[in-house]
Amino acid sequence: MDTWSYFFRSLKALFVQHGCQRDDWTFISDRMRGVESALYDVFPKAVRRVCAQHLYTNCRQAGYSGTAFHDLFWVVADAYNPYVFNKAMEKIGKLIPEAVGYLDKVPEQWSRHKFDVGVTCDHNTTNFVESFNACTKPFRDLPVLSLLEEIRSWCMTKIGARFDKAVDIGPDQLTPYATKELEERSVDSRLAARVCGCGKWQGCGIPCKHAIRIIYHQRLNPTDFVSPYFKGAAYKLTYSEHIHPMPDSTQWPTFELPRILPPLMRRAAGRPAKQRRRGAHEKKRGKRNTTVKCGKCKQIGHNSRTCKGGSTAKQRKESAAAAAGSAGASTSGARKRKAPTSNASSSKKSKAA
Repeated sequence: MDTWSYFFRSLKALFVQHGCQRDDWTFISDRMRGVESALYDVFPKAVRRVCAQHLYTNCRQAGYSGTAFHDLFWVVADAYNPYVFNKAMEKIGKLIPEAVGYLDKVPEQWSRHKFDVGVTCDHNTTNFVESFNACTKPFRDLPVLSLLEEIRSWCMTKIGARFDKAVDIGPDQLTPYATKELEERSVDSRLAARVCGCGKWQGCGIPCKHAIRIIYHQRLNPTDFVSPYFKGAAYKLTYSEHIHPMPDSTQWPTFELPRILPPLMRRAAGRPAKQRRRGAHEKKRGKRNTTVKCGKCKQIGHNSRTCKGGSTAKQRKESAAAAAGSAGASTSGARKRKAPTSNASSSKKSKAA
């Protein structure tokens, strides 16, 4: 808990440093111990969401599993309105009655119909965090300071690329994500209040397929009904702050301060692990189903290290030519053998006539 409290206090100090006094933020995480108490101590008005994927894993650990339960759970988690939520929960109650009581006791928000429409964000998983963790995979075995420096460099490059992209986006032009979502929903479509009965429009800020059909029917522009969070002005503001390059640590100025060393750690046996630890009920990462091909002899079934010579390129060409010649001879022989048969059959027909 002390670690999470330190993290949230530092985060709040960073907000204050940039002139932001808000404390009604929305956080999403798994159901890790100590997060909730530390969060509400620093941000009393915060709203906490729980990752639906981690919640489903907890359900499996509690004994609620099966293909039918999996499908119904994600219908409930992705429901934008109470009607779909209640209908799916009724089906779960008929399938596994104990699972309904378990899900009702979850204090955090995890179904989309419970999200605050003012936030205009319908994320109910932490997949974007997992994507960031995947990007840091090559640096995980480095020391702490070197790891942080690599992450800083990665963020600097990513933000710089997004800033260059934002330069060509107008203030009222849609971001690439909003443009893609709008095109996908246009294929499948209450304008004044920007509300739809399905709940998806007010939940994510981009018109749903029902609203888009009405917009096109009235000869209006769909981009005028997208939330300002998905337009160029907000996109530019997001990536306006740069992470500037720094000189190497050997060129840093010296100060008469004590040097902070990393904590002493006892290295475990074996190679340091880079893959994240998967839960007991998570699917194991599958192996690639590719056939090994030798780089020297080009044969399949072994690599160049275990190659025992194999055939040379000249030998392979000769064997291929011999195989082609034998195949041609066999086909011509078959044609010659078939010819007398056809003559015999024609003679039989003439005798019968």
